[in-house]
Amino acid sequence: PLGATPHRLCPAKAAPFPVTPDETILAVAGAHMSGLPLNGHLTARGARFLEETATAPEYRFYALPGGPPIRPGLVRTTRNGRSVTLELWAMPTARMGDFLATIPAPLGLGPVRLSDGRTVTGFLAEAAGTEGATDISAFAGWRAFLDAQG
Repeated sequence: PLGATPHRLCPAKAAPFPVTPDETILAVAGAHMSGLPLNGHLTARGARFLEETATAPEYRFYALPGGPPIRPGLVRTTRNGRSVTLELWAMPTARMGDFLATIPAPLGLGPVRLSDGRTVTGFLAEAAGTEGATDISAFAGWRAFLDAQG
């Protein structure tokens, strides 16, 4: 056939995030995910869901003490890291400040590396805040952990 070649095409690269210049990409891995108790903190600020993805395999994941609601903490590590499922949301950058004010210690926002090499802003926990927490890294995601709790 016309144009036929024995060479295979390279797979297309993923399209860049469909965000506007006035939005910030936010990675959430716990109670702020779709359908979970704190998701309204995102949607009330005009955030919109982009995609489900995962971190690079360099994190430990913890169920933090306290609540309700119960919350996880993601901690970057140099040893025994795992990939953790999360969601990406686009939030109006102008709303990030008042959103940050709702995040209790030991959680905060910082750079999160994704499995495909991208880096976005997302929830992280201070390592010291994991004292007394349960390591749930083997679940590889908050929903899997919640499902296992019954």
